[in-house]
Parts: sequence; structure tokens; C-alpha cells
Amino acid sequence: MEHYQQIERSIITKFRKPLWKKFINGVNDYKLIEEGDKIAVCISGGKDSMLLAKLMQEVQRHGKMAFELEFLVMDPGYNEINRQTIENNAKLLNIPIKIFETQIFDIVAEVDQSPCYLCARMRRGYLYKNAQALGCNKIALGHHFDDVIETILMGMLYAGQIQTMMPKLHSSDVSGERSGYSGLEAV
Repeated sequence: MEHYQQIERSIITKFRKPLWKKFINGVNDYKLIEEGDKIAVCISGGKDSMLLAKLMQEVQRHGKMAFELEFLVMDPGYNEINRQTIENNAKLLNIPIKIFETQIFDIVAEVDQSPCYLCARMRRGYLYKNAQALGCNKIALGHHFDDVIETILMGMLYAGQIQTMMPKLHSSDVSGERSGYSGLEAV
């Protein structure tokens, strides 16, 4: 049995209760996947997005609905070692990634005020644009529970507001420039 097959099997067996069941419940409760969807699974290279990619592959393999997956990796200006790590991990996990390059890191390096906000907005815009070019009607982003807590705290501390990441978000801002396109939906 190949290493990626052992990993896939462990998702359904060893990690059935802590991962698989919770993931499937979320997909079903929020109707995140629908018949005929074409979903861009956005991979940053971290464990959250890599695990999401494997979970999505398992849903596609064992699910009751027909849908397509694309696995997108945006290179915002990674150094060669980081990019190679992402490529190696994707190969090890049998995730057929498509990489596109941007110059986001170079652009935000010149910004003094709110570079993190600008980087996040630009990254999301590029993801929407590339997902749309592939014919995807949804994107899937992997966030750990800690990411959600961090987002809530950052909003409270820096923006004076309490808001969180929703499990499903209908988007009308796909280019990062308020284009009005509403065909994509973040799951």
C-alpha cells in the first residue's frame, strides 16, 4: 500500500471520530457541497489546507454526489525551499496541485500601514480569479479552530468589532477590487 493510501485509510479509520465525522457533519449541516459543484481547494502548504485537500478527496471518492475538485496553490513569492516543500508534500499525499505565481510578497513589503490586511485581500482576490478561470463555482479554505479564535481577537483588538469566520460565505468580491461577480462561494 502506498504511503498516501495509508494516510487516506487513517482518515476513515483512526481519525474517524475526531476528524472525518466532524468534517462530514459540517459539510452536511451547511450544505457546503452540492451536486455538480466544481470546487477549488486552496492550499497554502500548511497542515490545515493539506488535510482539507485529503478530506475533500475522500468525500469525492465516497460521497453520494458528483462534483469536481481543483487543487490551487498560490505562490505569493515563496523562497525556493518553501515552494519545494509544498510540491513535495502534495506529491507525497497524491494531491494534484496547480500552482500559480504572484508578486504579493514584493508588493506588501513596500507598504507601511496594514500590510497584513492588504496581503490577505490580494491573496483572496487572486484565489477567486484563478478559481473562476478554472470554471470553479466555489472555493474551499482550510482553517483550524485556532485561526477562527485569532481572527475574532484581531477584529476585537484592531477594529473594535466582534465577528468570526462563517462556515459558508457568499462572495461578491472576487477580484479584490469589488468587481461584483457573485458566482463563487467560499465554503
